[in-house]
Amino acid sequence: MRATSIVSALLLAYAGACQAALGGAPEVFGAANTTVAANLSSAGASYLVRDTTLDTGTQVREYVSGGRVFAVTWDGPMLPDLKALLGKYFDALVAESQKAPRAGRARIGVNLPEVVINSGGHMRAFEGSAWLPAQLPAGFTPDDLR
Repeated sequence: MRATSIVSALLLAYAGACQAALGGAPEVFGAANTTVAANLSSAGASYLVRDTTLDTGTQVREYVSGGRVFAVTWDGPMLPDLKALLGKYFDALVAESQKAPRAGRARIGVNLPEVVINSGGHMRAFEGSAWLPAQLPAGFTPDDLR
């Protein structure tokens, strides 16, 4: 009985450590180059921008406030692991992509009250962004995403 509770506690701790980026803690990518730079929004609310260049050459930018990622952007030759980046919001992207026609360079957009996701491009030129409207810091707008 005691071993079962210990195993359960370890599984719960491990599940908490595997949070996805959007809405959770910043993602650990194991990238070649990672830099963290502090920025201030135009209204003075503080947030961090965490830039990561993946081994594939794709740049991922996470916008963090209060230890939680409220927005992410990506740009590069390969798509990043969108399931890891978007976490529980990945399912909304999949659902929207299933509605879209299978065009070669189709853009996919999700515009829900809880999440906005835009993704598009083609081989060697992918880009996208995602944000949580309710978690944007005061004075920060989606236009501030780079």
